[in-house]
Amino acid sequence: MALAAMLGGSLGVVGGLAAGARYFGTTKATETYKELDISADHDDSVQIPDMEGRPVPASASDVLPWTPEWTKWPDYERTMWLNNAVKTLWPVYNEAIAKMAIEQAKPQIDAALKGIPVVQAVNIDLIDLGTYPLKFGGVKAYETVAEEGMLEVPVQWGSNARVRVSARLGFGGYCVDIPVEVRDIQLKARARITLKPLVETIPCLGAVNISLLEVPTVDLALSIINSLDLMAIPGLNLAVNLGLKLALGTMLIYPNSMTFDIMEGGGIPPPPQGMLTIKVLRANGLGSAGIGKIDPFVELTVRTGRVKRTETIHNNTHPEWNEEMQFIVDDPDTQAISIVVKDDDVLSDTITGVAQIPLAEADFILDPKSVVPVAVDLFRPERAGLGKFVGGGVGVGGVTKFGKGVGKAGLSGGQKIANVATFGKLGGKSEKSDAGGKEAYKVPKADRGTVFLEMQYHPFKAAGKEAAANEPGAQKANMTLGMSKKMLTQDHKGVLTITLIRCIDLEDSAEGEVDPFVELELDDPVVPNNEIHTSPIIMNEPSPRWNVKYDYIMISATSTVTATVYDKQGFFDGIMSLPKTLLGKKPEGKKRLGFIKIDVADVVENRHLLDTWPLMDSQQGEIEMKLEWMPLQLENI
Repeated sequence: MALAAMLGGSLGVVGGLAAGARYFGTTKATETYKELDISADHDDSVQIPDMEGRPVPASASDVLPWTPEWTKWPDYERTMWLNNAVKTLWPVYNEAIAKMAIEQAKPQIDAALKGIPVVQAVNIDLIDLGTYPLKFGGVKAYETVAEEGMLEVPVQWGSNARVRVSARLGFGGYCVDIPVEVRDIQLKARARITLKPLVETIPCLGAVNISLLEVPTVDLALSIINSLDLMAIPGLNLAVNLGLKLALGTMLIYPNSMTFDIMEGGGIPPPPQGMLTIKVLRANGLGSAGIGKIDPFVELTVRTGRVKRTETIHNNTHPEWNEEMQFIVDDPDTQAISIVVKDDDVLSDTITGVAQIPLAEADFILDPKSVVPVAVDLFRPERAGLGKFVGGGVGVGGVTKFGKGVGKAGLSGGQKIANVATFGKLGGKSEKSDAGGKEAYKVPKADRGTVFLEMQYHPFKAAGKEAAANEPGAQKANMTLGMSKKMLTQDHKGVLTITLIRCIDLEDSAEGEVDPFVELELDDPVVPNNEIHTSPIIMNEPSPRWNVKYDYIMISATSTVTATVYDKQGFFDGIMSLPKTLLGKKPEGKKRLGFIKIDVADVVENRHLLDTWPLMDSQQGEIEMKLEWMPLQLENI
């Protein structure tokens, strides 16, 4: 009896489905959306209803949800060019997508069938996207304060696509092939596409984030055994859409989304590995690139574009600076210290000598927290290959460690010179010799003097690494992100990166021209010596654009940043100030146009700020900057 009931029930279900599909599958939908296609404009059988002066009937209003968004809402742009491009490329997409889908789906299907003994095989017999291409109902772009592009794109697809799959079922010694076909897919969805982050290197796009703003409307014909359309059975279509809502709700329905990386790591650089402290002590035997005395200063770069410089020492070929600077080290294996010594002239600065120290295998990197003295030979820019050097390439002199007994003129009497640590390509040939069975390099003699430095490297704690409970200030350092301003103290430290983007509509000088530049000054309550960054000067431009970045390293979260906009002195002002320059006095040479002050705590609380601020103490002018905060903690070694 039980076997008979099971057999009868199974036959009843199959028979009912077959009868229902046969009956309802022959019915025709009352709505037709043929008039929504652009081809209807050239079809005389499609009549244009005369609605002038009369209310729109319900039959026409019901069609509005299926019309493109650009026909209903003025903030959507029409995308006919994009639809025409997709229509032209659709036959190529058809073949490419079908081939890719079969190649990727077949291994996954075979892997899933290993635990189902009844299903012996599932074969994809056909994937045909049909002749009707996907259509975009418009595009709406959003303006946001973040560095991203956000688009809202409605998608419609009234297709004659076909996907046919055959499943082989095994019962004992018998096998049954059941063909399943999906066709005539009707899709309507509204997607939000976010392009972020926008970066400065090609392809200028880190990742694409996609989410659906609502549950997509899907209709299709699902046939088994060639002619039975199961989707025609009342209620089954509703069940399919409900299943889509449940399946996509945790994956794609906003606020959930899926992200596809375009660049490695989604365009987000890995966290920095450490802080390099460089103390510029002095230089010996500097040669002038021009005529007369030299007014030297040193420019140092580790991160591309983040240049730091010393003060200018006037009329001195053996200057002493004793200035200390901090730099971020992202990857010691690929980064190098670029050293440029310049002559500070009134009209323009002249490069007198260059050098470069690769960080890979450097003694101060291999021995963290130890102070390593280094002597760097300088060479002429043309001898060191300046064309490559400026772009971050090679072309430098030898680097020699020196001891504590080094005097102003070099090594003291009896002081032994250590082995040469690193070399660059000098433009000439280095001579090899055999010294004790080992190769030694004879470095060409420096022709632009030597710079003496002290290096000290401090690694950062690895990203996500928990600080030990007994480390003072460790817990505070890990809690900085998103912390309220009231909870921040001087013990919270990190790296502040400022991107100076542009100024807008600056006040003209009395002569009607303005040559602006910006000074960024940090007021740290913990460190008394405030660090100042100066931007390049842009001549005769009331709305200059820089897009330069500056780092303030291991500063207190309670610090304050002041951005002051100046107008550089003109040519005639420079001529008038020549007597002061010749006497060794620094001319004023600048006029303040306005300033702003920003609390670093505001950046810490929001993690980053991107805004335009009106200049204080000025009748007009604005400044646009981006400020980013990264909490960091030094590794205890």
